[in-house]
Amino acid sequence: GTEPHPKETGISTWKRPDSRSLFSMDTEGRVMRFDSLSKVLSSGLRLGFVTGPTALVDRINLHTQASNLHPSGVSQALCSKLLHHWGQEGWDLHVNKVALYYMKRRDIFEALARKYLSAYAEWTTPSAGMFVWFKLHGIDDTQQLIQEKARGANVLLLPGQAFSPTNSKSEYVRAAFSTASEEDMEEALSRFSKLLETS
Repeated sequence: GTEPHPKETGISTWKRPDSRSLFSMDTEGRVMRFDSLSKVLSSGLRLGFVTGPTALVDRINLHTQASNLHPSGVSQALCSKLLHHWGQEGWDLHVNKVALYYMKRRDIFEALARKYLSAYAEWTTPSAGMFVWFKLHGIDDTQQLIQEKARGANVLLLPGQAFSPTNSKSEYVRAAFSTASEEDMEEALSRFSKLLETS
């Protein structure tokens, strides 16, 4: 990524760069934004929210009432209490800490990817999130590679085809780096490089 890195600015003074809001690009009042608290508070909460034009949000509410029984009341109460306690400043501080955590994980993962996969794949350093997309050299269909060889070697990756609306073959795989230890990352990438070497 091109964001200022905490090594350069000091961890205590580092601040996640602001992203341009999707709403700032909306010229016709049609942008809707869907957010999840799963990646910034706790995955078990399973809570999200939508922001956008009232008429569209009202329609989503109608559909949601017909399709969902009800999100967990305990999760909603917990989040409401926490967010009110934190206020905007506390929320911003927390999100900044989460962004820094993911950036550190990304940097570790990418250093290991360079060590093991440079000859077999290319990728773009993600500026946010918890995934790296690898474009594999010389492999047109990663589905078979992942479902057969990688799974057999205990390497968990998602083939790009899983994200295709047309179920098309893909030369991409998605790897997550958010929860694995550095040792597990290294082991997985080492195993994956051995699979790619023989593919």
